[in-house]
Amino acid sequence: MLWKIKITVVGVPMKTSDINKDILQIFANYNQAHHSFVDKWQQLILFSSRWWLGFILSTFPWILWWKFHNRKYTGDLLRAGFFMAIITLSLDSIGLQFGLWIYPFNMFPFITGYLPWDLTLLPVSMMLMIEILPQWSPLLKGFIYAVLASFVGEPIAIYLDLYKPILWNSLYSFPIYILLFLLSNKIAKSKKFNSRFS
Repeated sequence: MLWKIKITVVGVPMKTSDINKDILQIFANYNQAHHSFVDKWQQLILFSSRWWLGFILSTFPWILWWKFHNRKYTGDLLRAGFFMAIITLSLDSIGLQFGLWIYPFNMFPFITGYLPWDLTLLPVSMMLMIEILPQWSPLLKGFIYAVLASFVGEPIAIYLDLYKPILWNSLYSFPIYILLFLLSNKIAKSKKFNSRFS
């Protein structure tokens, strides 16, 4: 027996087949817009000076971190760094979907978010903050981290035209960065993972 589902939208009954047609049309429109975006990205952004800046910002901090960090804490710091990267990329994607900000010079047109920020600058700077001055309070370090990310990093990205806030303000980012730092610090130093931090 086949079940027919009827959904009412603002008093108008809709059949499942009508909904499927609407969804397919929306997806076709999205797909067409995305193909146009990819074409423009290839023409205007790929290998531009800001694309190369993004490439350098994506790789150079990791190379420096790998060269200078204390190898004793590699696993703990990477665990926290990957956590930070996953969360920031997810939050960034949500913000982009809601139209809170845009990145005019994405590294890749297929990934929402600005990869140098989400996968390098935020995680690497957080790992550095966790490792240096271990006797400092995590809350104080989180506060410093949030000040640097919100009120130094974001304005520099705006100045370089890498980031354009639309319905967002750096003040909104500030408590989020504190929370992300504290969670990452907890993950890095968790005894559940046999952390080497004492």
